[in-house]
Amino acid sequence: MKLFFASLLLTLSISAANVSGKWTGTFIDNADTTKHENFVVTLTQNGDTLTGTAGSTAEDQGPISNGKVDGNNVTFDIKADEVSIHLTLQLVDNHLKGQIHAEVAGEKHDGTIDLTRSE
Repeated sequence: MKLFFASLLLTLSISAANVSGKWTGTFIDNADTTKHENFVVTLTQNGDTLTGTAGSTAEDQGPISNGKVDGNNVTFDIKADEVSIHLTLQLVDNHLKGQIHAEVAGEKHDGTIDLTRSE
């Protein structure tokens, strides 16, 4: 029985996504799909927990919180000043793709995001 549980834990740890590194890409606001904004994320994964920073440029970064990895699913939040952002992503073909929900000074912005690992 112990061997079974050890094998199961090993299988689960092997199948979990490794998303540590620098990711860059674009955010597209659903309200204006012609406007593409840069997005840069640096992630450090420890098991299923994520830490790191994110922002519109490498120099303009805020800390992420509530970072989680569940298989190929990745979620985290960013809060700075009057900005609150929640990302729900999936690792697909070496891209982190998904939804972004932002609130900036009380104004809501929903959209899509597509990031690729740059480092």
